[in-house]
Amino acid sequence: MKKIAIVIFDITKYGGTERAVSNLANLLAESKKYSVSIVSIHSVSGKAAYATNTDICLYHLGLIHYNTKILRLHLYWKIIEKLNWLCKEKNIDVVFGTTHAINIMLYFLLKIVKTIACEHVQYVVAPLSSRLIRKIIYPYLDVIVVLTLSDKKYYYFHDNVSVIPNSLSFQPSRQSELTNKTILAVGRLTYEKGFDLLIDAVSLIKFKCNGWNIKIIGSGENESELKKKIQFQGLGDIIKIYPATDAIMQEYLEASIFVLSSRYEGFGLVLIEAQSCGLPIVSFNCPGPAEIIHHNEDGLLIKKRDINKFSEALLELMRNSEKRIQFGKKALQNVAKYKPENVFVLWDKLLDTL
Repeated sequence: MKKIAIVIFDITKYGGTERAVSNLANLLAESKKYSVSIVSIHSVSGKAAYATNTDICLYHLGLIHYNTKILRLHLYWKIIEKLNWLCKEKNIDVVFGTTHAINIMLYFLLKIVKTIACEHVQYVVAPLSSRLIRKIIYPYLDVIVVLTLSDKKYYYFHDNVSVIPNSLSFQPSRQSELTNKTILAVGRLTYEKGFDLLIDAVSLIKFKCNGWNIKIIGSGENESELKKKIQFQGLGDIIKIYPATDAIMQEYLEASIFVLSSRYEGFGLVLIEAQSCGLPIVSFNCPGPAEIIHHNEDGLLIKKRDINKFSEALLELMRNSEKRIQFGKKALQNVAKYKPENVFVLWDKLLDTL
C-alpha cells in the first residue's frame, strides 16, 4: 500500500484548494489502495474544514506565516526540515504539493520519495519570478498535475504533465427545482474572485430584478469593502453576504442560477458543484470555466470583465424559466465526467507509474 502525503498551507480554512485537497484525500483513502496523510503547515490543531475520511491522518506543523522575505525563507527551510523528518519517520512514498510555493519546496525533499506538483491556479497568474523558478525546479520533480488542458501547454519544460480535474465534492440525490428567485455565488472574498464586478453588474439591473436576490457565500479580506460597495450601490435588499458553510449543497439546491465573476480561475470547483445540483451558470470566460461550461448549452460564458453583458446574461436567465430548466438538465449530463469514480481512475493510473 503506497503512503501518500498531501501538503497544504492550512486545511482548517474554507476555500477551493482546501475543498479539492479534502476530496482528493478521500478519493484515495476510500479506495483502500493508499494510506493518506494531510500535512497542514500553519494550523496548530483542529479538523479539516471539509469532511475527511477517518482513515486519513492529519498532521499540524504549527508554523507561523511571515510577510517579510527573509523570515519567509526561514519558514520554508523549517517546512522542508519537518517534511523530510515526516517522510522518513512515516515511510512516505509520494508527496503532493498544492501551491507553487510548496511545489518548489518538494525539490529539497529526500530522494527516497516521489514528488507530484499539483497546480490549482493558472500558470500565467503567478509572478514572473515564480514562473522562472518553476522552469528551473519543476523538471526535477516526478510529475506535474494541472487541472485543465489550457494550462498544460505552459509546462512544456517538463516531460511528465498530466491533466486531472477536481472531482465532485458530493452527488446530490435530487436537483434544484429552479423556482426560487435566488442567484448564488460562492468563494473567498478576495480580488481574484471578482465579487466587486458582480456587484457592479447587478447595479445595472437593480430595478429589473423583480424579487430576485443574490446570495454570496464566503469569507475573506475584502468582506468589509464589498459590504460597503453593496450599500453604496443601493443593493442592500438584493445582495447579501453570508459566511462559508459546510452545508453548501443545500445552498445550491435552493438556488436557481449560479454565477462566477472571477477575474481568473484555475478550475472552478464551485462550477461542477453547481452543475451537479442542476444549476444553470453565468460566468466570465476564464480558461478554467471555459473547459467546464458549454456556452448556450448549460450556461452562458461572458467576455472577461464585461459587466454589461454579464448583467444582460443574468437578466436573460432570471426571466426565462424554460432556458434555466434546459441548461440545468444539460449541466447534469455534462458533469458526469467529474464523478469521483471517474477522477480516481486517472489518479490511480498516474500513481501506478511511480
